[in-house]
Amino acid sequence: MRYIVSFLFVVFSSFVAAQELPSPPAMSNLSKQRLIDEFIEVSYYKEALNNYAREYLELKMFDYSVDPPKQKLTKEQVQTIIKNFNFDDFKISLYSSFSFISEENLKNLIKLHKNIGGQLSGNNSVLLMTPAIDLNIKNQMDYAIENIK
Repeated sequence: MRYIVSFLFVVFSSFVAAQELPSPPAMSNLSKQRLIDEFIEVSYYKEALNNYAREYLELKMFDYSVDPPKQKLTKEQVQTIIKNFNFDDFKISLYSSFSFISEENLKNLIKLHKNIGGQLSGNNSVLLMTPAIDLNIKNQMDYAIENIK
């Protein structure tokens, strides 16, 4: 009987230990934040992210699941959403995502962007993206679409 109780204790205690809270989002230290801020500045990341968001919103302008396609957003609404996008609030997502890049690699990215004049493409449509940044920007744009109606 003692073996059964001991076994059940071990099994139940392993379930309790498995119920940990998820870890908080990764955050960069102060020196990395300065490097990330410099990278954002020299790469024109804000402009590139705005271009990415605008293209995403333009894809969402029409509902193609109905025939004929129904317009969900006007160009003016798209401009309003982009104009009201708060990049400074979005930086938290960037700090979290870019915190996994080493300081040396951040310095190399900054150096690369300085050498090429900041933009990888003429219309600044190329940017460093992670799945978390992609999800966060799309969620913010979808939320803005819902609130503009």
